Amino acid sequence: MRFQATGRLVLPGDKLCVLEEFVPRTGAKALKSGDVVANITGIAEYNIKEHVVSVKALNQPVKIKAGDLVLCQVRDIQEKLIICDIIAAARHPVKTYWTAAILYRGGKPIFTIGDLLVARVRDEYAGIYTLTLKGAGLGAFQAFCDKCGSSLRLSGKALICPGCNRKYSNRPLVPYYGKVNTLLKTFGGLLSPEGGSVLWKSR
Repeated sequence: MRFQATGRLVLPGDKLCVLEEFVPRTGAKALKSGDVVANITGIAEYNIKEHVVSVKALNQPVKIKAGDLVLCQVRDIQEKLIICDIIAAARHPVKTYWTAAILYRGGKPIFTIGDLLVARVRDEYAGIYTLTLKGAGLGAFQAFCDKCGSSLRLSGKALICPGCNRKYSNRPLVPYYGKVNTLLKTFGGLLSPEGGSVLWKSR
């Protein structure tokens, strides 16, 4: 058959070549007829030297792992558990929100719903990630008052509520608290799962 160059978009069932020309690898399969076809939607890739053909998926599944730096937003606070949505991960494009949890020991939680936190992944079980805020450069990037909901401003090492003048000094903070450009540089841009402009979910 006439050779089709690397880089073309193919759909499941599209003919890539015949078995005598290229051996199928990931995303491709050989039929009894000897034809090699795509079995996923993606980009055809031909390796001339090794005589193999594969199809690279357009939307490859993203897997964050232990040690990855993530940006998350507090969704709910339960006894000894803070439930978050991971909305960005360093070096990974985010197509959907991941669910995560931060454990804390008794007492009143130091965060509130809506807070944006920079954390690190500890582990993952059944699709739910556990996070830690222990370590350099981890903590709140943007925090809110648990009384009036105002965005807290940094004053020295404490956070001040411009709405009710409450002072918070017990929340761990990132060194670049409130500095969006630094956050974007760290995470390579924060696109909402729905697509569109750089943003995070509002409180």
